[in-house]
Amino acid sequence: MNKTDQPITAGDARAALDLLAVASSITANTMRPPLWLILLCSVSLGIKTIAMGVMINNSLWINIQWGSYIVCCLSVVLWVIALRAKGITVKIVDVNITKFGIISALLICTLLVSSRAIYLQTSSLLFPYAAGILNGLILAFGLHFGLRRKTKKMENN
Repeated sequence: MNKTDQPITAGDARAALDLLAVASSITANTMRPPLWLILLCSVSLGIKTIAMGVMINNSLWINIQWGSYIVCCLSVVLWVIALRAKGITVKIVDVNITKFGIISALLICTLLVSSRAIYLQTSSLLFPYAAGILNGLILAFGLHFGLRRKTKKMENN
């Protein structure tokens, strides 16, 4: 694109835009967390939600809750270390949080708290298990499609 002696044609401009779209797609796929990390974090959040809802002075559920938290944190740290070894720097918390990110974070926190409150009122195990499954699905969907949705919006603009 450093042609100074010839005018740039529409075909050259389209080719450059196509190359930029391919580069953006490759970047989005590279920066997205791997599937093993998405599944591990989603399952550990679901287990944490269930354990938080069911624990009533029960050391087993308290240990399960902390164990799932530690597994999730260690897997994210190992993924960041692996990316840094490749020369890629990742922001864990992005400044530009989308509406989808805010809504999913609020849903996750609401399900975490309400699973405990509803279990204490009804003594039914149904809601903590349902909340754990929903939290896992919300996190998996957000981690897998969140970055792609953001890049598609930027491409459309």
